[in-house]
Amino acid sequence: MAVQRGALCLILALCAGPACGKKGAPSGPPPELTGLAVVPASVEVVVGADIAKLTDSPVIDRAVDQLLMRDAVLSERWDRLRDECKIDLGKQIKRVLLALGPSRSAPGSGSGPGTGPVLMVVVGSLPETELQQCVTKLVGAGGGSVTGKPVAGRTLYLAKDGNRTMYFAYTRPDTLVLSADEAYLTEALGPGKKAPDNPDLTAWRKLVNQSGPLWAVGRTDPRIRDGLVQLTSGKISAGPIAFALNADLADGAKLQLSAVMNQPDQAKALESYVKGELALLTAAAQLRSLGSVVGKVAVAADGNVVQFRAALTVDDLNHLLSALDGESSPPQNRAPPQPSPGSGAQ
Repeated sequence: MAVQRGALCLILALCAGPACGKKGAPSGPPPELTGLAVVPASVEVVVGADIAKLTDSPVIDRAVDQLLMRDAVLSERWDRLRDECKIDLGKQIKRVLLALGPSRSAPGSGSGPGTGPVLMVVVGSLPETELQQCVTKLVGAGGGSVTGKPVAGRTLYLAKDGNRTMYFAYTRPDTLVLSADEAYLTEALGPGKKAPDNPDLTAWRKLVNQSGPLWAVGRTDPRIRDGLVQLTSGKISAGPIAFALNADLADGAKLQLSAVMNQPDQAKALESYVKGELALLTAAAQLRSLGSVVGKVAVAADGNVVQFRAALTVDDLNHLLSALDGESSPPQNRAPPQPSPGSGAQ
């Protein structure tokens, strides 16, 4: 009987631990997350910006507009937050990540590729209490409100102003996460797999310098991938499956774009096609004195990756932008012809 009681006590002791039954809920605060560790593994495109290195760039405003162009709501809310809360981008913000999630298309929804939710990760010195109070004051002036609820051990805030909403949360004291999509932000706050766990994204990230001023990696939109085949009249059999971009805008624009193909022969075909088109484009650009700018674009295939490189000076950029702005400007009315001497005009 003593042996049986001892065995029973041993079984009960084991079942009280993690080897038997359900595991106890984890105790303590959730792990602190920042950068890519916040972004869900389902992400399609990631854009990273080092604000300190971009602050003095002559084209930074255009770059920021391009970063946020996919989500008008997020863009408008971020602009108001920055302006009304007096956020000093150069001093308070170190890095910004923008992540485009997968499209959540449904039959009849009208959505498609490139329409997924957007997540914005801001790393810097924006104290949570101060920001929450500022946002409350900001939306409160228009009759809106800010509420919060616990999600994955953190506070998920909802700023609502009329029919406009924005969700934000802190994943650690220096990391603010924003999105107009509650489900996507909730996924970011949860314990699921994140961007570093995505093998495709990990491979593509090796093609960029993540310490650089501006970089981007992601899966190519099917409309672009398939459209490239049509554009070339079948001279290339398939478009790039992914892309990787590095841009240094501190003094002009040093650009490197990597087009990732499925096979090396596809990369060679794309290289050959682009080189032929560049020769024609350079000749045509001479008409607008842009031949030297186009001539700075270099193309080379390496395995299944096609590298596009260009190092443009500030003068090159100004020249290029002037030409593009000239094309978009409406034609000016000509002055009426002046009568020639002796024409009889009074």
